[in-house]
Amino acid sequence: MERIPFLAVIPNPAILTAAAAMGIGPVLFTLLHFLAPGFHLFTEADRQMDMTNMPFQNNDDNFDYIVVGGGVTGSSLANKLSSLGNINVLMLEAGSAPSPLHLVPTYAFLQFNDPAIDWAYQTVPQKVACLGLNNNVSFWPSGRLLGGSSLLNALHYIRGNIQGFDEIAEKTGDNRWRLSNLLKYYKTLEDYHGWFPNEQHGKGGLTPVGKPVLAKFTEFALKGGEELGYSIRDANAYGPYTEGFAPMDLYMKNGRRTDSYQEFIEPVLSRKSLTIRKFAYVTKILFAEGNRAFGVEYKRHGKMYRATANKEVLLSAGAIRTPQLLQLAGIGPKEHLAEIGIETRLDLPVGKYMQDKYGAIIGPFLIKEGTGILMDRDLSISNMAMWAATGRGQVTSSLSEATWAIITDTARKAGRSTKPDIHTYILSVTMPKQISRIIRRAFNFRPEVLDFFAKGAVTDSFIQLVTLNSAVGRGYVKIKDKNPFSYPEINPQYLENEEDSKALLEGVKFAVKLAENTTAMEQVNARLMPIPLPGCEGHEFKSDAYFDCAMRHITMTAFKYAGTAPIGKDTSDPNAVVDSHLRVLGAENLRVVDASVLQQRHSSINAITCRMLGQLAADIIIDDLKQA
Repeated sequence: MERIPFLAVIPNPAILTAAAAMGIGPVLFTLLHFLAPGFHLFTEADRQMDMTNMPFQNNDDNFDYIVVGGGVTGSSLANKLSSLGNINVLMLEAGSAPSPLHLVPTYAFLQFNDPAIDWAYQTVPQKVACLGLNNNVSFWPSGRLLGGSSLLNALHYIRGNIQGFDEIAEKTGDNRWRLSNLLKYYKTLEDYHGWFPNEQHGKGGLTPVGKPVLAKFTEFALKGGEELGYSIRDANAYGPYTEGFAPMDLYMKNGRRTDSYQEFIEPVLSRKSLTIRKFAYVTKILFAEGNRAFGVEYKRHGKMYRATANKEVLLSAGAIRTPQLLQLAGIGPKEHLAEIGIETRLDLPVGKYMQDKYGAIIGPFLIKEGTGILMDRDLSISNMAMWAATGRGQVTSSLSEATWAIITDTARKAGRSTKPDIHTYILSVTMPKQISRIIRRAFNFRPEVLDFFAKGAVTDSFIQLVTLNSAVGRGYVKIKDKNPFSYPEINPQYLENEEDSKALLEGVKFAVKLAENTTAMEQVNARLMPIPLPGCEGHEFKSDAYFDCAMRHITMTAFKYAGTAPIGKDTSDPNAVVDSHLRVLGAENLRVVDASVLQQRHSSINAITCRMLGQLAADIIIDDLKQA
């Protein structure tokens, strides 16, 4: 099958420079509004080419392994499995190839929830959170293209809370899950050129990591952290994730975004042992007697097909699609399946313990002119031209400056003090009125909230996204009906747990303290914009009641959905869906290899951990194959 190669072509610098002469700000904002049509045009062109180049396809193709999903984990898994020449792998992806538009780091927050490239999931209305979002609904971006969410995310490179993997090893008795073993996978993947070069990082791996240009105020924010008693440290070295501050490392090479498609798929497009089918929407897992999975059915370009697996079906469809496919197959909570009218094949808690890394936006924080990033000043057409020609300049920013992590008093009192429970992103994200339509699509803010953030975008400012690293509360994902094309019901139950609410409030107050109560940040005149957030005007400004109200209004996902098919020892574990080999309990020839198997209390579910999981799973599968 002929495939479209990933185009590294960027708009001609001469054209961009000429455009700059027309007036920088208006031209830039106009170009940003062509992002969505650009994604749609590329996806449609890819679809037409895929249909044209698609040879006659048998209705019953046969492979050794079928990987369902070509996202971050699926691409890592398919690459490594197919590297053994005697193994035939089919990877099915519902979306298209990536477009050149994804390469621009500063586009990161502007492409969320575009249906051409994104599943564009939505939660049900939240009871006590997301009050500043339309209908109290949180939009959940999830990449629908080869490379998955690594094409949509904000490029943040951080391993995060990975010491919890030792808990998985202890409860399953499988030492392959120990952190001491997993660190070699993280290191081997890296081609590290970030802020903290040391022996704990790798060079020459498939995943490039670089350091962007940071806004000027970032230096003072880091110094402010030191003033408050925290060190500037490498958040990714030596295993355990600790309290402290760090400038942001990004998935980046030569100033361009890097992603799992470039890393794992593009270099092996001609590999004979790997077949990739785009626009292939899997609708059903096929089973024989004894709950033995032997293939899948899928829809591609309007026609239904089936593919069979000599060895195994591997679900890498993500923490939303994977539980949906399992539940449609009768693998899930018996009482819920009965409500839908699906006969229970295996009564397992699929979707019952879903978790998300989420929190609240606090800000805007206004700062001295020239120390932040303004879109029409610093991300100008002329700067775009320089970036296109050289890969340097402010456009290499994903608008992500630094991170900090703390352990709250709430966590300490609850006996959870081995790892930070608050992780915060310092972001140069401003939300000017000129692109309010794009911002609304990305975050679903109510009109009055959009107006609020637009007031902070007329001058230098920044925001902080304060998140719960491992929320105590759980949500759920469950199918609504038997239709495989219906989206499932997603309810994260944000801030319904009192302990989570207390911890997040501590984090929000710390964010304000950093900005307003350190001499370092005084040097850039940092202060919270003195306008109350709409909906919170009834509370004394900057009181605990005000901040509690604010965090319940601007509750945001950090895009780390997980835990919908957790690892356990065996069926004696009431939370378990898969064993330490990632095999679905009670089924044969069926594994789950994506963020569904991990829980936030064990590990931060981020892009590098998903890459690591694909590599680890391939080794587990190969070991099992040798012992069969």
